[in-house]
Amino acid sequence: MNILARNKRLLNPFGENITIFHVEKGETIKEGDFVVVNTRTWQASKPKKAGGYYSVGRAVRVIASNDGCDLVVCKDGIFQCDNTKDSKHHILKNDVFRACYFKDTDTVSLDNINATRAGEIISVFDDGVLIKIDVNEGSGMEW
Repeated sequence: MNILARNKRLLNPFGENITIFHVEKGETIKEGDFVVVNTRTWQASKPKKAGGYYSVGRAVRVIASNDGCDLVVCKDGIFQCDNTKDSKHHILKNDVFRACYFKDTDTVSLDNINATRAGEIISVFDDGVLIKIDVNEGSGMEW
């Protein structure tokens, strides 16, 4: 047990889901980036305003490989992101518990047209939005 206690990398005190995916060719993901997965190819990329992707959380580690087929380790959980400036799709305090969608790599909005679902709105602040991403919730995919 002492070995486990000293090696914090092995511990998961908040019960986040840890996933690992191949990074889409030509995509650059860094630790801390939000990550989405293409629902057809199961390859990871940064969020973009497009359909056909599923949110899996933030990158906690990127593993470079010699053959150019990098891997990204992700965890879901509760994260802060930017709120859209677009008044039509701006997230307000009464939108808590609604779904939000990626507008770009770090910004969410209520606009769900041709967009990837980011997660569930937990709280709204003056400088951003707190969202919950759960890879097991509503994916319709088998892990």
